[in-house]
Amino acid sequence: MRLALAALAAALLSGAMPAFSAETTTLIGERRARTEWAKAENRQSCAPLALARPGIPEGTPRAASFGGGWGVAFDLPGLRSAYGFAGTGLLPDDRADARIQRRRLTEQWPYMRELARLPAPSFAGYGQEGAQRYPAANPGGKGLHSLAYLRVGGQRCTYNVWSRISRAHLEWLLDNLRLLRR
Repeated sequence: MRLALAALAAALLSGAMPAFSAETTTLIGERRARTEWAKAENRQSCAPLALARPGIPEGTPRAASFGGGWGVAFDLPGLRSAYGFAGTGLLPDDRADARIQRRRLTEQWPYMRELARLPAPSFAGYGQEGAQRYPAANPGGKGLHSLAYLRVGGQRCTYNVWSRISRAHLEWLLDNLRLLRR
């Protein structure tokens, strides 16, 4: 027992921490996403997502309503639904293959992003809400409603990801999303 405590104390003093596997680490918003996903009509075709790391600023997760689907919104003090992600209810276009989905999103949204941390092919079309470019006077989209439509390889739904903070924050969210095992 003393040896174990001594080893832990030495590790803490040296700044080294025991490694934790991704299997035992809960992702940000995971519990809420799993809870909402379990109640959703589209749970067979739209796996839950969560964030790999907490954002700055870090919001408080809560359920977000998406008819037929599931959602997690993050509230900040004074800003309800500051950011979040959702698996929307099944739309007829959601059954199309990735090539058709990519073309649809490219035509609809002013910006596209590949998402290498999600199963391939994963990509997002995004911009200011309403599928608009960010204005020249505010290319960073600070304080605007940024929205992305996201396709994840192997899933048959269009995910929504949003940020009312900035374009950079939305892009950070897209890069930090992880698909949860069902």
